[in-house]
Amino acid sequence: MMRYDSFGEWYQGLYRDKAPIIPAARSYALLHERAPRSAVLLVHGYAGYPGELVSVAQALYEAGHDCFVPRLPGMGTSGKDFVRTSRFDWLSLGDRAARFLSSNYDSISILGHSMGCLLSVIEATAVKCSSLVLAMPAFRMPALEDRRLALAALVRKDIPTKWAPDPRYHLHYEGAPADDLKLGAEYYSHLYPRQLVQLSRLVREATSARERLDCPALILASHTDAVTDPGAVEDWAGKARIEWIEGASHFVFYDIDEEAERRAIEESVDFISSHLG
Repeated sequence: MMRYDSFGEWYQGLYRDKAPIIPAARSYALLHERAPRSAVLLVHGYAGYPGELVSVAQALYEAGHDCFVPRLPGMGTSGKDFVRTSRFDWLSLGDRAARFLSSNYDSISILGHSMGCLLSVIEATAVKCSSLVLAMPAFRMPALEDRRLALAALVRKDIPTKWAPDPRYHLHYEGAPADDLKLGAEYYSHLYPRQLVQLSRLVREATSARERLDCPALILASHTDAVTDPGAVEDWAGKARIEWIEGASHFVFYDIDEEAERRAIEESVDFISSHLG
């Protein structure tokens, strides 16, 4: 059963968003009437939102796991909120969520998408984690390689950019795709240099945490991911099993290629279900 939940205690002392939460971005949980021994924390990416992870959360729930999908502060509300947050808010939210699940379930797993993978790696080193799934991880991104980024962050909060919705994607959240234009207007139609600097710092922190990672990990990657550098996952070969989902875009859990989406969900569910603590 899906229930929308503010998870208010996880946000104490963090940035409090001023704008209303866009419906697609509401935090939610998928909970069984009788709690199972296992739970999965799902972490969305940079400028992302919980609705992006509905398909894989539903599949994990049907496989017998309780699922928790919180909204990261500053995301799914407005660009003005976004620029007032930092990686401290995002990391703190993820850490509190992971510790809550660790205290209430025998076995917890974490699944991250894009920037959510960076947060997930760091979270997985702080709690006893049974397994970790990293989908299209932002271990290296061409957009972060531009040396002008740090300079832009000193003088510009917001740089308008071109964006248009792509109806070929199969959005799965309730009421989809009603909120896509609103999310695009607030987030995808802008570059936020200061937030990209925060993302760059998270890349370094997750890379540093890699050596402390001691749970089974699965990386889902694609050579057709146009957002990240897929070659960066090879650096993680000693720490994770890598599955190439060819034909997939960066947004693999609601992909244009339905077969790629199906396989990514199947790989995630099988891996987590086979590594219960």
